[in-house]
Amino acid sequence: MSRLAAAILLLLLSQGCGRAENGPVIIFCSPDSPRLRQAIQGLKKALGPAPVEVLCVPEWGEQGPEALRRLRTRRPRLLVVLGTPALMWTAPGEKKIPVVFALVANPYFSGAAYFPEKPGDHQENITGIASPTPVRAALEQGVSLLGAGTWGMLCDPNDGVAVEMKEGFLKEAPALGVWPLTEASTDAAGDRRGLESLLARRARVIYLPPAPSASRYAEGLLEMGRKGEVLVLSSHPEMRDKGAVLKVALDYERLGEEAGALAQRILRGEKPARIPIVESAPLKIEVDESLLQRWSGYPPGPK
Repeated sequence: MSRLAAAILLLLLSQGCGRAENGPVIIFCSPDSPRLRQAIQGLKKALGPAPVEVLCVPEWGEQGPEALRRLRTRRPRLLVVLGTPALMWTAPGEKKIPVVFALVANPYFSGAAYFPEKPGDHQENITGIASPTPVRAALEQGVSLLGAGTWGMLCDPNDGVAVEMKEGFLKEAPALGVWPLTEASTDAAGDRRGLESLLARRARVIYLPPAPSASRYAEGLLEMGRKGEVLVLSSHPEMRDKGAVLKVALDYERLGEEAGALAQRILRGEKPARIPIVESAPLKIEVDESLLQRWSGYPPGPK
């Protein structure tokens, strides 16, 4: 092989191994859900005309790691990672491709970031948005509208998100004048027993958290709210049926827009290493005025 041919081959190989500067932004996400699709909608809006590809994989199994391996061989110009499972797969293995993450409550156990008190100290190719669960905000808004007293919450001990929210519920409630009650449940029959137990223990408000397991009993709880059996405070973004007198949930489309704005900074040349992780939990707050009117004679304090 001549020196000229060798130089051309080397140039072609080096171009093939680099990132596609005009290629698409790839969104790698898990698990699929309505809230995830809302975030993707906001993300695309913020990215404007930039080409975007979306790859969503199941939370469990080998499909996620294998899909990520194939993505990495393409060397995309930017990888947007949505959801804790996707970040858990990405952070340990990818150290070069720029990454922006979102829809992650706590990035610090993923390896992407190290210390909550040092948001600028993180993996050099990764930055993003941490979005704590809205338990504190829901309690504050709920007490303001509904009064304090005895409140209840179901928790599936097999659902890590639900356990985290239960801990937040028990920690935050007393400072706001709320006496928190919890019941454990792992199936539909246990859900019914747990709700009945909370009512028997005189819970005047039941909190519906945005945990995956809460979808299992959400419709039944909202039906109780519609019938006037208990006040329901919901943070579950996917539950559209009426029944909650107050809804305080994360605004996932707005979170997507914020992630898109951060991605644009990277595309314009900023280095992820120089961008501290930010904390953002934009809220959607909705009051069901008709239900509130029905409860207007209800005493605002504890029974």
